[in-house]
Amino acid sequence: KTTTTRKANGRSSSSRRQTEARSKTRGGTSKGSSTSRSSGRKTAVRRPGFTLNVQQKALIFGIGIILLTFVLVLSLLSPNQGQLTAGLSTLMWRLFGWGGFVMPIITAIIGLYLVLWGMDQPPGPPGHRVFGFAILFLVFEGFASLSSLSADNGLMTVWEVARAGTGGGYIGGLVSAVLTEFVGWIGTVLVLVVTGIIGAVLATGISRQELARLLGGVWVSLRSSLQQRPEPAEPVSRPPIRVNPGRGRTAGTTTQLPLLPNAEPEKPPTPQKTAVSPPPPVRELPIGQPKRATQPAKPANPAPAAAEPSFLGNARSENSDTPGWAVPAVAEMLDPGSDPAVNNATIQRQVEIIEHTLASFGAPATTVEINQGPTVTQFGIEPNYLEMRNGKRTRVKVSKIASLSDDLALALAAESIRIEAPVPGKGYIGIEVPNPAKATVSLRDVMESSGFQKLKSSLRIGLGHNVSGQAISADLSAMPHLLVAGTTGSGKSVCVNGIIACLLLQNTPDDLKLVMVDPKRVELTGYNGIPHLAAPVVVEMDRVIGTLQWALREMDGRYKLFAEVGARNIKDYNQKTKRVKGKDKLPYVVIIIDELADLMMMAPEDTERSIARLAQMARATGIHMVIATQRPSVDVVTGLIKANFPARIAFAVASSTDSRVILDSTGAERLLGQGDMLFQSPDAGQPVRLQGCYVSDGELNRIIHYWQTARRFATIRAEEQIIRKPEDLAQKMAARRAEQAAAEPKPTAAPPTPKAEQPKPAAKPAAPKPTPPKSADVPRPQSNLPPLEVGGVSSAGLQKPLWEALDELNNDPEAEAEDELLPEAVALVRKLNKASTSLLQRRFRIGYTRAARLVDYMEQQGIIGPPTGTSKAREVIGDSPQSDEEEDADADEEMDDAN
Repeated sequence: KTTTTRKANGRSSSSRRQTEARSKTRGGTSKGSSTSRSSGRKTAVRRPGFTLNVQQKALIFGIGIILLTFVLVLSLLSPNQGQLTAGLSTLMWRLFGWGGFVMPIITAIIGLYLVLWGMDQPPGPPGHRVFGFAILFLVFEGFASLSSLSADNGLMTVWEVARAGTGGGYIGGLVSAVLTEFVGWIGTVLVLVVTGIIGAVLATGISRQELARLLGGVWVSLRSSLQQRPEPAEPVSRPPIRVNPGRGRTAGTTTQLPLLPNAEPEKPPTPQKTAVSPPPPVRELPIGQPKRATQPAKPANPAPAAAEPSFLGNARSENSDTPGWAVPAVAEMLDPGSDPAVNNATIQRQVEIIEHTLASFGAPATTVEINQGPTVTQFGIEPNYLEMRNGKRTRVKVSKIASLSDDLALALAAESIRIEAPVPGKGYIGIEVPNPAKATVSLRDVMESSGFQKLKSSLRIGLGHNVSGQAISADLSAMPHLLVAGTTGSGKSVCVNGIIACLLLQNTPDDLKLVMVDPKRVELTGYNGIPHLAAPVVVEMDRVIGTLQWALREMDGRYKLFAEVGARNIKDYNQKTKRVKGKDKLPYVVIIIDELADLMMMAPEDTERSIARLAQMARATGIHMVIATQRPSVDVVTGLIKANFPARIAFAVASSTDSRVILDSTGAERLLGQGDMLFQSPDAGQPVRLQGCYVSDGELNRIIHYWQTARRFATIRAEEQIIRKPEDLAQKMAARRAEQAAAEPKPTAAPPTPKAEQPKPAAKPAAPKPTPPKSADVPRPQSNLPPLEVGGVSSAGLQKPLWEALDELNNDPEAEAEDELLPEAVALVRKLNKASTSLLQRRFRIGYTRAARLVDYMEQQGIIGPPTGTSKAREVIGDSPQSDEEEDADADEEMDDAN
C-alpha cells in the first residue's frame, strides 16, 4: 500500500508540474501576441541578415576548390616553396601515391562544375557520373599498388610502399591488400577490371545498346580476321561497317529505283548468305556511311590541266564501231570527291532530341536506322503505341508525325527538315536533317561506281548520291526525255553541264550529236568547237523554232529509213545496216535547251507543239531532249509538255506551288540548294532525294579542250553528215544555186532579139563548184591534218553549219514569192516604216514560222534592215515609188482608220 501511494503521489506531482508548464507557455504566448498586436507593424518588420542562397554558396565553394587545385599543382611540381606545399606534397604522395597526379584534375572538374552552377549555367547534375569517376579512381589506385607488389607480399609491404610515396599510396594499398587477402592475385585483377568497366559505363553514360554494338563490332572484326586466316581463297567480303542489311547497300537488296540498279556490292554474295540475312534490331542504330568507289592509285605526278589526247593510249568507245576516235580517260579528266565527316556524338544527340520532341507532342517513336549522306542525314523512326483509357493500344498515325516538321526543325535548330512518310519499301518514316558540313559529290565517283558500270547504254548519265551515300545513275534513252527546274543558284546549270560531260566522256562524234540552245549566251556557248555539235550553239531566239522543226524533219526521215529495212528503233536499224553497203550508222541526237521560259514567251504555240511531238515520237529514232527552266510555272511547263516528260529533276524552288508544277507533289521548296535535288524516275512512285554531281570549270575545260583538239587517227571518211537523205545536202544546194543563176536574165538596154528568146544552155549540175559553209564564227582547232572538204561538208571533225544550210535549202526565194501574203506584208511595212515578226502575226493572224519567213525574205531583198539586237522593230531601208492607185488606196485606208 505504501508503494502504491507513493506512485500515485509521484504521478499527481508530475501532472501538476506539466499543467503549470503549459499554463506558463500559454501565458507567454498570449502576452507575446498581445504585445505584437499593440506594437503593430514595428515588430512585424525584420531586418534582412547576411544570407546566401544555394547557387551563391556553390559559386564561392567552386572558386575555393579551383584555388586549392592551383595549390595542389604547385605542391606536386615544387614542394619546397613553403611549409604548406611541402606538407600537401607529402600527404598526397603517402595517401594516394601515383594517384596524386590525378587529384588536381578531379578538384578542377568539381570546382568548374560548382562555378558554372553558381553562374546559373549548370552543365547538368553529375549524379552517377561522379560516382563512376570515383570508382575509376579507386581502380587506378588498386592497379598502381599491384604494380609495386609481387604475388607473395603481405600487408607490411603494402604500408611500407605507401610510406615511401610510391604505388597507390595508403588508399591503393588498402584496396589491393584487402582484395588480395580474400580473392588472391588473379582474383584481384579480375575484380578491378570488372569494377573499372562499371565505372567507365557510369562515367561516360553509354547505353547498353551502344555498348553491345561496340562489343559486337569488335567481335565481328575478330571473327572475320580469324576466318580469313585458314581459307585465304574465300575471304569475308562484307566490311564491319555493313551492320544493317536493310539500308539498301548490302547483298541481296534492290535499289529504290528499278530504273537505276546502283546499290550493288563490290563482290556478289552467295545465295545462302542472301537468303538468311537477318533483319536489323530495333534499337541498334547503324549509321550508314557512303562508300567511295574503288579508285585506281594516283600517279606520283598529277595530270596537267589540259592534257593533249593520246590516241594510242586511250581506249575507244564501247559503243563505237568507227575506228579513229578515242574517248578520254575519266581519271584524267575528272577530279575525285570528298567523304562526309561522321560525328557519332552529334548524331546520337540528334536522335535523343527527335525522340524527346515527338514524345512531347504525343507522337512517341523509336529510331531504328540512321543513314548519312553527303548533304543530309536520314533518321528512320518507327511509330510507337499509345495507351488508351479503355486499356487498348493504338499506334501513332503517320500523318501526325509528318505534321511536326516545323517543330522538329525548331528543336534541332536546323535550316529545313523534310519528312518522307513513309520511306518507299521500308517500314519506317524518314526524317532528313541537314548535315553541319556538306561533302562534295564528284562525277568521277559516280562514273566509277559499280551501278554505273553495269548500265550498258551509251546514254547513261550520273546524277549523284542519295541520302544513304549510294551512287545513283540513270539511262537517258529509257527516260526518254528529262525536265530540269530550279531557281537561280540551286545547281540547275551544274546538273546540265554534268549530263553533257557524262555524254562526252562516253561517246564519240560518230555515236552522238548534240544540239544546244542557250538564249542566255553564257551557259553552253563554251562548247562551240567540239565535233559532237551538229551546229554552233543556237543563241538567237528567232532560230530556235527552226531548230525544233529540223528535229521534227530528222525524226520523220529516220522513221522512213526504219520502214525501208523493217527496223523498230535505232538500235535495230544500226544492227541491220551494219554490214549493208550504202547504209551509214545513225548517231543519237540529244537536244539540250537551257531556258524554256524564253521560248514559251516568244512563240508559245509553236514551241509547245514541236516539243510535244518530239517527246511523243522521237524516242525510237534516238532523239532525246533535256530541257531546263528556272521558272516552273503553269504557263511555261504546260500540261501537254509535262505529260510527255515522265523523268524530272527538281532543285530548290520558291514555293510549294512550283514544286507541284514540276513534281506533282510538294517537297522541293524544302531543299537546301547547291545541288540538293529530287529526282522523279519514270517507274518510281515517289521522288528520291539526291545530292547532284559537281563538275568544276577546270574539269569542263579539260574535256572541251580534248575534243576541240581531237582528230581522226586512222581513216578519214570523206562524207559524214547528220541528216541521212537520198542525195547529198551540199550538192543539192550547189545545184539549186546554179539553176537560179542560169534562170536570171541579164539586163540589156536594147529590147531582146529573137535570138535571145532561145533557151539558154543550163549550167552543168553534175560538177558544180561547192561553196564552203559559213563557219567563221566557229573556233577552228589546231591540227596537223588538213581538213577534207567534200560537197561543202568538212570531214575533219568540224561541226557543220546545219541551220544555215537548211535555211538556204528550204527558204528558197522562189518559194517565198509564192506566198500570197508577201505583197501585203511588203506594203504594210512600207506604210508603217517598221517591220517585226510579231507585227505580221497580229495583222495577218498567222503563225510565227510564216511571219519569220516573210521577215527573212524582206531582209534578203533589202527592204528592211537587219535586227538591232533589242526588242525594237526593224527599220525599213528600201522604198519603191508607188503608183497613183496605190497612193489613193493607202489614203482611203488611212481615212477609214481615222473614221
